[in-house]
Parts: sequence; C-alpha cells; structure tokens
Amino acid sequence: MNHISALNVGVINSARSAAAETGRNKTGRSKAASRTIIVTGVARSGTSLIAALLKTAGVFMGEFLYDVVNEDAHMLELLRSRDRTLLKQLIRQRNGKHASWGFKIPNLNAYLKPDDLSLFRNPHLVIVCRDPVAVAVRNALSEHYSEMEAMFNATTAMQALSYFVQRTQCPVLLLSYEKALSFPNTVIDSLMGFCQVEIDELKRGELFLQIKPNRTEYLLAATRHFAGRIDGLMDGQLYGWCFQDGRIEPVAVDVFADDVLLGTVRADAFREDLADQGAGSGCHGFFLDLGPFGLRPSAVIRARVNGRTIELDNSGKRLGALDARVSA
Repeated sequence: MNHISALNVGVINSARSAAAETGRNKTGRSKAASRTIIVTGVARSGTSLIAALLKTAGVFMGEFLYDVVNEDAHMLELLRSRDRTLLKQLIRQRNGKHASWGFKIPNLNAYLKPDDLSLFRNPHLVIVCRDPVAVAVRNALSEHYSEMEAMFNATTAMQALSYFVQRTQCPVLLLSYEKALSFPNTVIDSLMGFCQVEIDELKRGELFLQIKPNRTEYLLAATRHFAGRIDGLMDGQLYGWCFQDGRIEPVAVDVFADDVLLGTVRADAFREDLADQGAGSGCHGFFLDLGPFGLRPSAVIRARVNGRTIELDNSGKRLGALDARVSA
C-alpha cells in the first residue's frame, strides 16, 4: 500500500446486492441501467449538494423541486401523508418515464422503514454525512435553535439514520461532505460510478463548479425567516403577532416572565391590520391571559418562536412599560 491509496477520501461503497446487478430484466436491459437513486442524510448535512450533482448530470430528481435545496416536493408530500397507494402510483409513473431517476429527502428514515425501500425499482441509497458540530451550527443559524440542542438532535438523528442504513439490503454509497470539498473529483467519480451515470469532461466541469461551501443562494433559501411583535396589553391579556415568511401554518409562541415559561400560544387569530399590511394570511395574532400569574409591573416579558432562539420585537420589556389598553 502506498501513501496515495492510504488517503482518506471519505467514501464508502457498500454494494450489497452486486449479484442482482449482473441480471437482466425482461427487455434485455441490464438491471444496472434501471435504478432509483435515493439521496438522504441528516438535515443540513449536504444532501442538497449531492442532489444538485445528480440533477446537473442529467438524472431526473422530481417535477417540483424546492428552490436551491433540490428537495422533491411531490415525493415529500406523499411520504408525509403515508399514502401508499399514491406513492406506488407515482413510482410506476416515474419508472415508466425514466430508466433511472432519483429524489432527495433528508431524514428518510422518519418516513420509511428499511423494508419499504422494496417499493422502489432497484433502489440505490446515497447517504451524505457531515461533522455533527457543523450540522448543529447550520441548524442554529438557519433554524434558530440553540447550538447545544441542535448538537444533541444532530447526533441522535445520525444514530437513527445509521441504524436504518445498517438494516437495508440495497447498495449504499456513503459520502463525507467535508471530504467532498477536499476531493471533489473523487466524489464525482464515486457518485457517477455508483449511479451508472456517464459524463463527459464538459459535464464534469459543471459538476466541479457545484462543489463549494456556503453558497449564497443556499444560505438564503435554507434559512427560516420569522416576523413578530409583542404589541402590548388588552384587558389583562398580552397580545401580539408572529408568522413564518412564506408559510401559512400558524406559529407557536413561547411567553416568559422573568425567564419562567408562562405558556405556549398559537398565533392563529385573524387581525385585519395584519391582513391589510400583507403580513402572511392575516391569521397570525396571539393572546395570553396574564391574570392568573399575578405578575408584578417589574416582570420582564419575553416572547420567542416555540423551541427556537429568535425573539419577537418588543420582547424583553417590563410588564409596566408595555402599552396598556382597555377595550370599549
């Protein structure tokens, strides 16, 4: 063994069903030419990069993709709904149109069991792995979680995904995101070889340009944006509003007094002023009755998006300093 062969390039190719690869289907076409390429990994681990490489190489990755992150919206909807009938129908449609096709869904093990992979034609799993600290920091920045909580969640998710991979019976390619940045050509060769996708030098150059960290368009698309405010008091009730940009689902808001959680409320009440301003759907108001808590005017009131670190505007003020209003 020389020093070149001893390099750690962060690639594990575990082709467990190699015998099946040598067979032929009823049309005489090699089974290796007909496969479903499933890209997954812990969220924020680099799955978007691998999906972008496959898409750029010409692999069909879905009709409706979330911008930049290349997530298959249709497939995700069916997996979340757990509607097997519609899922099988979609698989048949794509099998009929494409010799090989794929999709990218992070945390696939949250939606499918290892045996469920048999629903797909000749499934080939591509698993992207990333330093858990980097995953935690990205989640803290993009999702507004605390870094230590994000670290715990990342390591727990990796353990669950590893257990899922261990129990699969299909070929698996594991790729290190960090090593992909250091050895881009090796990762391109490994991915294209595993997926049986042929590329020329021009296409290789296009793939090479995809491999770079902290792409501006990704950072913008992958970050959740929230807006909200504590407006004041009305008849002893704290009121305000909060919503997530681009989403109509209600946001939950945690309300604290002197850092003690008073309660979690849904910001789902319709407010005409929000609708007039174009703030989401307008159904983003929240109320919390403070009467039962017997708070002093000096109590510091804070409001945060549930489970996240982001605080609403006007948060951190003393109760007595909040505008008091009495309804007619």
